[in-house]
Amino acid sequence: MSVKLKRKSLVFLGLVLSLSTAMFVNWYYTGHANTEKIQTETTTAVVHNLGDAQFVNAEATEEYFSSVLLERTKSQEESKKMLKELLENSEIDEVSKQEAEKAYERLADNIRLQTDIESLIKAKCSSNAVVCLSDTAEVIVPKGVITDELCIQIKDIVTKKSKISEEKITIIEAK
Repeated sequence: MSVKLKRKSLVFLGLVLSLSTAMFVNWYYTGHANTEKIQTETTTAVVHNLGDAQFVNAEATEEYFSSVLLERTKSQEESKKMLKELLENSEIDEVSKQEAEKAYERLADNIRLQTDIESLIKAKCSSNAVVCLSDTAEVIVPKGVITDELCIQIKDIVTKKSKISEEKITIIEAK
């Protein structure tokens, strides 16, 4: 009896650690600052005359988004690998296997949703974006592209794809 309890505890501990890691990575890449401050800063509109030339440092922005996506992918692959090892372990009981299967399915759905939302934002808004989903959604966009119209489009895309309410969506401008 105590061996089964120990196994269940180890499986549960593994799931909690993977969830904690995912939450930390989400928090880390969505910024450490107060989100209220970020939201007030991003809602101010800058008026530009149509046709005005603007200097945009695309290399730094592309590098930032590439590194964030790479780190997120690594983290997700580690979580998938850990869950797969739990599923393939013949010593764990059925309840733990079912919990691991559910966690694996949630992770796969989350990855698919993030990718779909990022693709739709790029297609509709002509802007790169990194989406981090949990109970809330954080969308990171390049500096200088946020407008009221873009915010509305992004919130519309996220709410339709993920069923997260608009109040739980934060749009963050990358530095």
